[in-house]
Amino acid sequence: MTLQLDTASALALTPGTASPAPGVGANTETPVTQALTQCLRTALDRAARPDYAAWLGHVESAAACTQPVRLHGNLATIDTRTGEVLTVRHTSALPDGVIYKACGNRRHTVCPSCATTYQHDAYHLVRAGLVGGKTVPDTVRTHPAVFATLTAPSFGPVHTRDVRRCACRDKTRCICRPAPCHARRDAPTCPHGRTLACWQRHSPGDEHLGRPLCPDCYDYAHHVVWNHHAGELWRRTKQHAERHLNQLARQRGLPRIRLSHGKAAEYQARGAVHFHILLRLDGHDPDMPDTILPPPTGITIDDITAAVTLAATIITHTTPFHPVRPEGWRIAWGSQHEIRPITLSASGDALDDQAVAAYLAKYSTKGTEATGHTSRRLTPDTIGLYANPHGTHPERLIAAAWNLGHTPQWRGLRRWAHMLGFGGHFLTKARHYSITFGSIREQRAAYRRAHALNQTRQGAEGHPGATRFQRQAALDAKSEETTLVIGFLTYAGTGWHTTGDQLLANTAAAQARERTRAGREELAHQQACSSSTPLAA
Repeated sequence: MTLQLDTASALALTPGTASPAPGVGANTETPVTQALTQCLRTALDRAARPDYAAWLGHVESAAACTQPVRLHGNLATIDTRTGEVLTVRHTSALPDGVIYKACGNRRHTVCPSCATTYQHDAYHLVRAGLVGGKTVPDTVRTHPAVFATLTAPSFGPVHTRDVRRCACRDKTRCICRPAPCHARRDAPTCPHGRTLACWQRHSPGDEHLGRPLCPDCYDYAHHVVWNHHAGELWRRTKQHAERHLNQLARQRGLPRIRLSHGKAAEYQARGAVHFHILLRLDGHDPDMPDTILPPPTGITIDDITAAVTLAATIITHTTPFHPVRPEGWRIAWGSQHEIRPITLSASGDALDDQAVAAYLAKYSTKGTEATGHTSRRLTPDTIGLYANPHGTHPERLIAAAWNLGHTPQWRGLRRWAHMLGFGGHFLTKARHYSITFGSIREQRAAYRRAHALNQTRQGAEGHPGATRFQRQAALDAKSEETTLVIGFLTYAGTGWHTTGDQLLANTAAAQARERTRAGREELAHQQACSSSTPLAA
């Protein structure tokens, strides 16, 4: 009997395949198949050690991670006032002789725990740009904003699920009856003898969705090149829309404006990326370029919608020379695009701020999973495992990206062949739109330091309780000594030492999450009870 863990810290022996059992790849245990009794034995051995409590506290920050990074080296404690090195200790004195650090991967298929943290950070980042807070002024609530979806053009007919009118509340779990895929009375055939028609009504999980009706007719080269240049196409589109709105403002005698955006990229089943974009209208003063100003009242949501629609329709650009196509490829948006207004409370065709923030955050943790392909960066040694010009749809896309990237000017296609040519970030924003991921992580680290310092200094010194996002500098000012710990660390490995360690760490993390959830529910209940009006006697 083998033990199957949903949060296994193992890496597959063969790239692109799932681990057959815990203990494979990143796990340092030698057996390929881990028996249940052996896993329990390693967990009991760890729990029976006298330093178990210290070990559990040591791995707390990475307890829920499926493949934590192990670091070893020296930790130096320095007096920040004099620069004197107070103490130096090696990680060999710590449990397991290493420091565990969460991998921080944003993809749910790689590490659900770290991806959830990334998704929460993305949600607060996006929503702060709509309602304010976290150094963003609250006046952004009044700024006109729209949510746009821009798609790729067609590179050949593919199997689709066409629902003309979806009545489902959750579009991702649509159960409406779709129209036939490609219903044609004449049922034409392509030059390769395949019928370019399909009368099936595909279900949501149909493996044929996104696959070409004729793979030999499909333009794989144009597909991967479009993915590779989609970011540049978006830059030019936003630039045109902003210029159009500024021209409109000048005609109406209004001051200058600026469009601030947050953007998430999503793969369609066919492997082409499309963008979900949040656009917020701001005022602009060249003398105060970093200040978020309210826009003039003469520019409306309808004006923004018209400007983005015009830009998405007319903006194109041609790629540089390539030996396969000397004239370059034409890069343009597809004919399907949608632009909807955003309000603080959804009504009619509008979207509310929470739905938009959650939507962008959700797609920021996804990758090429929708196409049926997942892999790490490819090399000449591993490309043969995934690329095949006569294979499946993802294999042909990877082969096209790799083959086109043989010239120095197009080497980026080989670098991003595992992403089907797309090399951009999955969640990007304008500099003035909101806060950064780095600032959110710094605030989280400061809060944890404050919490730890509060636990060690409470009592005799009367150190106050830690407040949320309290900075370390404020805490240091209240302590007698100001020190800084600097690590000189190197990579020691990836994954837990044993599946028993993984089981104990993940269980402790799950219990901590459950306590946090229960505490939040209790606080919310108490707040609701205290705010309610008591009944008359």
